[in-house]
Amino acid sequence: MKTSPIVVKQALWSVRMAAALASQASGQDATPAAEKPAAAHRVVAAYFHRTVRCPTCRTISAYIEESVQSGFAHEIKKGSVSVSMIDFQDQKNQKYTDYYQIAGPTLVIVDVRDGKAAAWKKAPKVWTLVRDKDAFFKYVHDEVRAYLESK
Repeated sequence: MKTSPIVVKQALWSVRMAAALASQASGQDATPAAEKPAAAHRVVAAYFHRTVRCPTCRTISAYIEESVQSGFAHEIKKGSVSVSMIDFQDQKNQKYTDYYQIAGPTLVIVDVRDGKAAAWKKAPKVWTLVRDKDAFFKYVHDEVRAYLESK
């Protein structure tokens, strides 16, 4: 079975995002200069998921990616918005799990300023809105936009 280039690209992005989140958690910026977004201020929608995911978890993952990509296409190209999927049960991601206080599948919106997490918040309503795609998208858009527009 071949792995598509898109899957490989997404996997590499997840690894880079995980490294960036870890550096934020430790207060250091470990992201190589060539991989840093141009924006000094950016927002990351990070969905922390289990290693083995149920259908609802997979739907939430897909909705998060689709909502961020469709709602912030311009900002993604500029580097001011990104989305990442992180397996919180994988030992290599323990720093993030601890820093963001992850106990179960959780969407975390991170306000990144000058390469460090300036603020972050959990977005728990994705679980109650999963059966209403429009409301789910609006919720994710509003949460990302709140940090994106903050001064």
